[in-house]
Amino acid sequence: MIPVYGVEKYIRQCLDSVINQSYKNLEIIVINDGTKDRSAEIAKEYAVKDTRIKVYDYENGGVSTARNRGLELAKGDYISFVDGDDWLHPAFYKTLSMALETNHADIAKCSIIETDTVTEKIIGFQKSKAEEADFDLYFSTGGMLWSVVWNALYKREIVSEIRFPDRIQSCEDEYASVMYIFKAKTVVELKDALYYYRYNSSGLSKGIEKETFDPLIAFSRLKYDLLKLGCSDKRLDENIAVEVFHIIRDRSVTPLYRIKAIDKEWYRFVKENLNLRRKVLLSYLVYKRKIDVLKL
Repeated sequence: MIPVYGVEKYIRQCLDSVINQSYKNLEIIVINDGTKDRSAEIAKEYAVKDTRIKVYDYENGGVSTARNRGLELAKGDYISFVDGDDWLHPAFYKTLSMALETNHADIAKCSIIETDTVTEKIIGFQKSKAEEADFDLYFSTGGMLWSVVWNALYKREIVSEIRFPDRIQSCEDEYASVMYIFKAKTVVELKDALYYYRYNSSGLSKGIEKETFDPLIAFSRLKYDLLKLGCSDKRLDENIAVEVFHIIRDRSVTPLYRIKAIDKEWYRFVKENLNLRRKVLLSYLVYKRKIDVLKL
């Protein structure tokens, strides 16, 4: 499924990469998230020529709501998420579907190629270790591969009952990724770089300034939902503390994504569950005023 909002410059390349896949038996769901440009109009032009494409119009609700709507509409055995400003290698679906079937897996993830928005030159890679994965791998790697949903193909039953958190614009992928991995019995990670990620574009998921507390909301819900599924409380605290720490650290040096405040309860939670090295760095960040901690 492909949510579209403000991706007029890129949607053709995205759709071309999907319809020209070597794996042809596709259901292509385009969710128009109330875009104000010609993104949806272009998608509808494609739908006239290719009956596999279905375009659905909605009022703007954000990427989470758009994906949730797509999940309600999807009928296929496998599910994938593609951002409207990214594009796929021609063998994306064939390679990942074969990996699922050959390994009797629930999730297959591939490596990522990061490209510059303007030049489309490759600016980086997110490479996998090409090994079977489990729930702990999400937290142990700390990279983009396991914190996003769009470099993967999922069995329908893994994603069918899990919804992205509504009304947040940051960390919705992290929530869904962990929930999917926790539910899966076997996850296969491939070395093949099959997803082209457009860095710093102005699309629905990348051009919106992130809300300050969205990560905290997402991880609060994640902890609550995983505890209901029987995950260890202490194990969650340690792993989530590291994730929130990474968010605080990364946003403290990137003005657009800077966390301006974290509340007293979350600050204490993070600090209590970090190892000594990270505790020292967190204190240093606060001391240097790269982040502002209220009510300490």
